[in-house]
Amino acid sequence: MIPKMATHGLIDPLFFSAPALQRKPGRPVGSKAKVMQDARALGVHQFAFVRSSLLGLDLADSFARYMAWAETTTDLRFVQNRRDALLKQIIEAGRQYDATLVGGAKITTLLDLLRSDAKPKPAVQLPTLDEWVESEGMDADMWSEADLLDEYKAHFGLDNEDAQEAGAGLKDVVAERVRALNYLETVLSEIPTATDRLESWFAKPVVKVMRNVGLLTLGDLVRFINVYGYRWHSQLKGFGVLRAKQVLQWLILEQDHLNVVISGRVHEPKSKQELRVASLVPVAGTPKGLSQFGAGTLVSSGLARMQASPELAGERGDFRSHMANTLGAKNDLEAVDMWLGRYAEKPSTQRSYRKEAERFLMWCAQDLRKPLSSVNAPDVQKYRAFLQDVPSTWIQKVPLKRTDPAWRAFRTQPSLASQKQALVILQTLYGGLVDAGYLVANPFRSVMKSFDLPATKMDIRRSFTEAEWLHVLACLDAMPVGPETLRLKCILELLVTSGIRLEELANARHKDLRLETLPDLPETWILTVTGKRNKTREVPLNPDVVRLLANHGGNFLAGDLVNEDQANLPLIRTLHASVAKWSRGQGGEIVIGAKGSAGTALSDAGIYAVLKRFFRQVAKSAEVVGLDSRRFEKASTHWMRHTFVRQALVDGVPIEVASELAGHASIDTTSIYSTQELARKIKAVQGMKKRVVAPV
Repeated sequence: MIPKMATHGLIDPLFFSAPALQRKPGRPVGSKAKVMQDARALGVHQFAFVRSSLLGLDLADSFARYMAWAETTTDLRFVQNRRDALLKQIIEAGRQYDATLVGGAKITTLLDLLRSDAKPKPAVQLPTLDEWVESEGMDADMWSEADLLDEYKAHFGLDNEDAQEAGAGLKDVVAERVRALNYLETVLSEIPTATDRLESWFAKPVVKVMRNVGLLTLGDLVRFINVYGYRWHSQLKGFGVLRAKQVLQWLILEQDHLNVVISGRVHEPKSKQELRVASLVPVAGTPKGLSQFGAGTLVSSGLARMQASPELAGERGDFRSHMANTLGAKNDLEAVDMWLGRYAEKPSTQRSYRKEAERFLMWCAQDLRKPLSSVNAPDVQKYRAFLQDVPSTWIQKVPLKRTDPAWRAFRTQPSLASQKQALVILQTLYGGLVDAGYLVANPFRSVMKSFDLPATKMDIRRSFTEAEWLHVLACLDAMPVGPETLRLKCILELLVTSGIRLEELANARHKDLRLETLPDLPETWILTVTGKRNKTREVPLNPDVVRLLANHGGNFLAGDLVNEDQANLPLIRTLHASVAKWSRGQGGEIVIGAKGSAGTALSDAGIYAVLKRFFRQVAKSAEVVGLDSRRFEKASTHWMRHTFVRQALVDGVPIEVASELAGHASIDTTSIYSTQELARKIKAVQGMKKRVVAPV
């Protein structure tokens, strides 16, 4: 006979198994699906929930405020159990942390405070000094205030430490426990990052659902949500609307720590987005077969339909050349597209030119009812007036895909500088078409000089002062150590110490670096960049910047660029693989495309986004140190370049050297940064004899 092995009255299930209880299929009544994992990760929200319970606040309200984004329940018993479990988890984590400390650094006392369930003893209500003097019949005029106070303390035993602890001098146990919890929060709470694996924050069932579509990290999840928008959860089998809402709320709360941006498209369906567009009513008289704005590209949808319309295609345009053209174009759209192809090696320039060309082509079709090749000088003046007051039907502030029927050509009313840029680009476009033999005249050339366009002037105020830069560095030092912070330091230091442009930084590769040794000078790393007008220049790098780049993932310090793959490694790299592209198969199943690998070049748009997110964080604490937060909110990558040139001149760098380092076309551009001439004028005016009436 097998003996019974009882432990505290329970029979060991290894030897005796009770018959299985029959239960109804499905989840038991009243149970709730866990969204967040109970153990491992301790976030600031969990500390806030426990702290509010220690302060005696309503548990249900505290749970709704700090925890309901991840766990939904109406059962107060569950809330109480959750609070107790979290407190135990915090104490256990504190115990493990305490084991790593030595001597006087131990936090055993703090843990004992949290373990204690002691309630604060009610304080003894003592009379005031004046009330006691009056009740004792003492003559206040016969005693000094110090003597009266000594007699008062002696009467109530306040001069005895033991009596103090038993009476009015009792320490507030609640306050002590809260202080203990606050300290543990500073050493134990974890900040989520984009590279955290999902199982560090989510329960196993949720992790399993997300892994089924290839998601591994929090960064993957955010990119997945941005790709699919409002109904992203419909792509995850068994992932309900409520759970998706809870997860999204938490990600939005933590997106600054994750160093990612959650798209505005996830907050409402596309139908509501379209309702917020200024107007979707077609313009009366739109040519048949041509939508109001088209899909917004030169080769698809609305604009492409112009080729099917003889009056808009431009094959018989008023200023078309009857000779062959070097573009090989048969109509206006082909001519513009071929001309834009010349700027393929300059993607930012091509993007800017394409935007203005598309706007102009759509305006020609909508308002003029004529092709680009028939535009004359009066038409150019009309377009100038159009840019000065763009109709609301051409503007939409909601970001939409260019293939969306609700897409509009303008996001806002263009500024004077933007209007000038548009006209200059179009003049360049027509000039290129004339040079190619496609057109015989440039209508912009004859009227551009008559326009009152703003003068192009560099605003050197878009740079950081010494105090502002110190605040930037202080915020940078306060960030948690990690690859994201290291890359951010590389970007900031490289831009502010070299003055290179954003596009130059995005295109920089390890092969562009070389170690230079010159007589009487220390070895220096030189970065060769190619800037505007294909002008190549050499920029010496600060040794500290070189070390940062090496830690970011470079191996050039060792001189080991032995193959072409290593030589082509970018200086500023991505830290993780990009999210895979998703699509639906013929059977409705999800087809996962290939992911972009980590370590590829971070694009100029990516570098810009990284810095803009950081400067927005810096702006939040600017007012505390007496700085203007609005300047940090406006700051961008070009502020770093302005800061470099201005500080170089302040530090005594010769103006011709500063001009070469910045890659300016003329030394006159660099002289704009110099404040010496302005200072000379100010001193001269201040030194003049005063001829103003003195203030009353």
